[in-house]
Amino acid sequence: MAKKKDTLKDLNEFMKNQAPGSGDESKDFLSKKPTQLAEVEALKSEIKKLDNLPEGALHEDEVAKFILKAAKIHGLSSRQVLYKVCEKVLAQQDEKEGSDILLENLIVYLQHQDLILEKLR
Repeated sequence: MAKKKDTLKDLNEFMKNQAPGSGDESKDFLSKKPTQLAEVEALKSEIKKLDNLPEGALHEDEVAKFILKAAKIHGLSSRQVLYKVCEKVLAQQDEKEGSDILLENLIVYLQHQDLILEKLR
């Protein structure tokens, strides 16, 4: 009869053997605490700053009108123009976070989905 595998136990043994010079070898990997925590407080303060801005301080109405106007002039979907603007903003960032990469991938997915639906109509 085949031996039943215990994936977590195997992973634990593998992780124990990964960093032999760390001095932490005897500590069980599964019982370790995370070494990198999300900076929740920094994110909270950023959201608070955004909430405390006066209405219209970011000129979001003007940006939305510009996107709609550009789409109409060029005969494009306003969503496609928005996706292009988002791509340009993300491309100009020096440091990308995981959420930026996720947003980029989502934009690529949405762009192609939108184009496919247009062709089917």
